[in-house]
Amino acid sequence: MRKYFIPIFLLCLFTGVAMSLQTEQPQGIAITDARLGRDVKDRAIVDEDSTFELNAKAFFWFKAEGAASDSLTVTWTQGDYSHEVKLFIGGSPWRTWSAKMLTRKGDWTVSVAGPDGKILRQVGFKVR
Repeated sequence: MRKYFIPIFLLCLFTGVAMSLQTEQPQGIAITDARLGRDVKDRAIVDEDSTFELNAKAFFWFKAEGAASDSLTVTWTQGDYSHEVKLFIGGSPWRTWSAKMLTRKGDWTVSVAGPDGKILRQVGFKVR
């Protein structure tokens, strides 16, 4: 029995290492869908658009995957103006949104960044 111990131990050790290498996959946060619109109903965007009137409210809706228990930052930007909103992500996949009153005309961007600050998705739109 003793003579089989070391070969069996080594076989188990190498099998365990090989299996752990196969099952480890890089985990990352991804924004798999992102849309702009005039409202959100039943957790979906309504009246999707890329042009808004001055003083209208815009909604940036997105679906995040791989981001359980993380905070993502949505940044609304127009020229030198910038407004950040932190959103908690409670699971994967997770749908959420941010809304903004658009009080400035021009070209805008809205982006979502991960906990490390890396921009995961950015969408441009116009306010007239």
